[in-house]
Amino acid sequence: MDLRDAIEHMEEPDPRAVDRIWRRFEDSRARRRWPAWTLAGAGGLGLAGAAVAAAVVALSWPSAERTLQLESLATRTHTWSEQVSLDVTGRGTVRGTDQDVQIRWLSGHLRIEVEPNTGTRLQVHTDEARVQVIGTVLSVDRGALGVAVGVEKGRVRVTCRDGWSGDVTAESGPHTCQPVTPAGLLGRADALLDQGAGDQTVLDTLDRGIAVAAPGTPVMGELLVRRMRQRAPLDVDGALADAELYLATDAADRAFEVRRFASWLALSELGCERALPWLTELHEAGSAPESVLLAECIAADDPERARRLLVGALPVLEGEWNERATRALSQLLEAAP
Repeated sequence: MDLRDAIEHMEEPDPRAVDRIWRRFEDSRARRRWPAWTLAGAGGLGLAGAAVAAAVVALSWPSAERTLQLESLATRTHTWSEQVSLDVTGRGTVRGTDQDVQIRWLSGHLRIEVEPNTGTRLQVHTDEARVQVIGTVLSVDRGALGVAVGVEKGRVRVTCRDGWSGDVTAESGPHTCQPVTPAGLLGRADALLDQGAGDQTVLDTLDRGIAVAAPGTPVMGELLVRRMRQRAPLDVDGALADAELYLATDAADRAFEVRRFASWLALSELGCERALPWLTELHEAGSAPESVLLAECIAADDPERARRLLVGALPVLEGEWNERATRALSQLLEAAP
C-alpha cells in the first residue's frame, strides 16, 4: 500500500480526542506546580518555549501502577481510567496504569470499553486465552464451556491455548476458546451433557481431557467414568475397557458403582459369559443383586451353586429383587431330580 492509499484508508479523526488531551493537560497542571526554573529563559529558552515543554512533559507523565480486585455477583461498573471502563459480573484482577492494563479474569462476565485513539493497551488473560485490545467494546465470558470473546465495536486479537488465533469483530461473531486443562475439559464435558450435546461432541472433549490428564489422578478417574457412560450406547467394549482402566487407578473411589455399571452393561449387551467376571467380583464383595444375576447365569451349568447363591441372598433382598430371587429359586427346585 503506497502513501496515498494509506491516507485514503485512515480512520476519521476522533472529534473527542482534542477535548480528552486538553482535560488531561488541565488535570496534570492542577496536580503539579512546576519549578520556577522551567519558566525562566535559561540557555536562551523563552517563556513560551518553556510553557510548551512543560505541557509536553505533563501530557506524557505516566500514571501510577495499581491493582484492583474485581468480584461481584450482580453487574457492577468500575472506571479504571478515563480510557477504560469495566462492567463486572464475576471475579478477576486488574493491574497496570491508565494506559497499560492487564486483566486476569477467573470467572463470569466482563464487558470492557476502551476509548479508541488514546494509545491504551489492554490485555485479558485466562487459562484458555489471551485477548489483546487497542480500542473497542468487547465482552469476555468464562464458564464451564471455555472463554467466549465477543466484540460490539472494533477488533480484538485472540490467541487460544487450544491452538486457534485470529481477529474477532462484531461481524465475525464471538469465538470460544476451549479449556486445555484436564479439570477444565471435565467441566466442559459436564456442561455439554447438561445442554444435551451430541454423544460424539462430548466424547471428543473427554478424549482430549484423558490425553492430558496424569495417570492415577482423581480427575483422570472422573474423565474415565464419564467416558465409560458416554461410550456405553456406542461402543460396549470401549466402555468396559474404560471401566477396567478406572479400577486400575489409585483413585478408584467409585469402584463399586463402576463394577455394577460394567456388569449390567456386559450382561445386557454381550451376555452372561462377558458379565461373569464382573458379577463374581460384586458377589464376593457382598452385593446381593449381583448374586441373583450370577445365579441366573450359572443355573443351567451349576444348579446347585446357583441354589446356594439364591438362598444366601434372599434374607437381605427386598421388593423386586426378592421376588426375582424367589422365582429363580422355585424354578431350580422344580427342575431338580
